[in-house]
This record gives sequence, C-alpha cells and structure tokens, in this order.
Amino acid sequence: MRKKRMICALLMLVLLLTGCAKSQEEKWELRLFYPAPEYEAGGDVLHSQAVDWSQQEGKEAAEQVRQVVSLLLNKDGSMDFPSPLPQGTELLRCSVSGGIATLDFSAAYRRLSGFDLTVANYCITLSASQIPSVRWIQLLVEGQPLPTRESEYLTTGDVLLTSSEDVVKTVPVTLYFPDAEGVLQPERRELLIYEGENRPLRVTEALLEGSQEEALQKLLPEGVEVAGAWMDGDICCLNFSFASYRKLCEAEVDQALVVRGLVQSLCSLSEVQRVQFLVDGAYRNMLGTVNIYLPLSP
Repeated sequence: MRKKRMICALLMLVLLLTGCAKSQEEKWELRLFYPAPEYEAGGDVLHSQAVDWSQQEGKEAAEQVRQVVSLLLNKDGSMDFPSPLPQGTELLRCSVSGGIATLDFSAAYRRLSGFDLTVANYCITLSASQIPSVRWIQLLVEGQPLPTRESEYLTTGDVLLTSSEDVVKTVPVTLYFPDAEGVLQPERRELLIYEGENRPLRVTEALLEGSQEEALQKLLPEGVEVAGAWMDGDICCLNFSFASYRKLCEAEVDQALVVRGLVQSLCSLSEVQRVQFLVDGAYRNMLGTVNIYLPLSP
C-alpha cells in the first residue's frame, strides 16, 4: 500500500528543477537532485543541493556529465545527501552526441527496481539535463537498456514532482541564432522557469548563453548584457544599459539580424506580441541602422 501511495504521489507532482545559472556573485550553479531522506506520501520525493559549477562549465559536455554522476555517487562523502545510486555502482562509459547523454553503468545499477529505480533515474535526468548541450538521457547497464523503460530516452518532462518551495515549470520557446551565413535559425527549447520568474528575462539569458547546436553562432556580441525586461500589456520592454547599447552599435554585427532574433525569440512566449527596445529606460530612435523607436513584432 505504501508503495502505491508513493507512486501516486509521483504522478500527481509538478516538475522541480533549476538549471545552470549565474548567481549575483557571478557563479555558475548546478543543482544536484537526491532522494528525500524521509519520504512520505504527498510530500517531497526529491531534494536538491546547489553546487558551484564555475570550474566545470568550460569542459566538454561528457566530462561535465561524468562529474555530475561522480557527485551523485558521493563515494567520498563530500556531498551532504544520500546517493540515489546503489553502492558499488560505476559509470563505465559516458558520451554526449546530438543532445543525447548516454550513460552506461555497471551491473550494480540493476539492483534498483520499482520506485527506487524511478527516483534514481529522475535524479540523474534532472541533474545532468542542466548541462546546456544535454537534452535527453539514455541509461544503460553494461551496454543494455533498462528493461522497465518504454522509451529509450528520459527528459525533464518525464519527471513529475512537488516541492514546498517554488514550482518550476517547463516553458516551450523558440530561440533564434545565426548560422555561418548569417541566416537566423530556430532552436526549440523548453526553459525551466520558476513560477513568478521573469519569463522574458529568462529568454534573453538563454540567448546570451548561446545555441546548443555547434553550427549556430551567438546572437549577441560578447560583453552585451540585458539590463532588464518587463511586460507592458502584450509588449515586452527590453532594456539595455548605455554601455551595452553602445557596444551593439559599434560591434561588427548585423544589427538588423540581432534585433530580429531578439524580437522573434521573445515573441515565442505566448504573452509577448511586440518588443520595445529601451536604453537606460528611455526610448532611442536607432540601433545602428535599425529603427527601434516603436514596438516591433516578428
């Protein structure tokens, strides 16, 4: 009966996840997910702990995933949480290709079953999916897929959890990045956003982080930051500092392409119909050769 209650609780829960993000101290943080030490039906199934990811973010995606698994295994006891993986589990192989992170574990992982297996899968998926180039997780045991999985791949959308903390939702958006020929290409994403969080600002942060596709380039030049974003009716007011505005004007970029990419990306949010560009909170006539005085639609 307890097992049934736990499974029902999982199915009724809402996604909890924060991705890699810069804090006010300019640190990149990643949240590691682990089983709640004292789970009760209707309560939290997973807890999370933030770790400084500043030294890891520049490494190859596969190496970052290995580090995530190493921390989840917690063999040295450095992390203040119980490992969701069975004792003796080893990560035999790890690769990332085409957005898929393939993790091949030793036979010890096969000792998991039922609810415990589900929780372990979720901990790995929620933790590793925060790495920018990882969109799907494939879990293997000695080269073979897990027999209990209907789908070969796991995504954050498969995870249904609750927390007494803020609810985090996946919000579908389409971000636009230029290719080598300077043509904007759409990249569909599901951004993880806290309930009440500034959604337009979260989109601009994702644009600043860059594309998950190696063939696509950054939309905004280095050093350009968004000072703020807010909604005025169905218009998104996108505010730049004067320093960033000046960099955009002087950079050797196609300003029209930058403006178009920003507008199309922001308008992929359901609440945004137009975008008004501002500089230090004031209207400007031009951004380079582009007229930005009036709100722009895609």
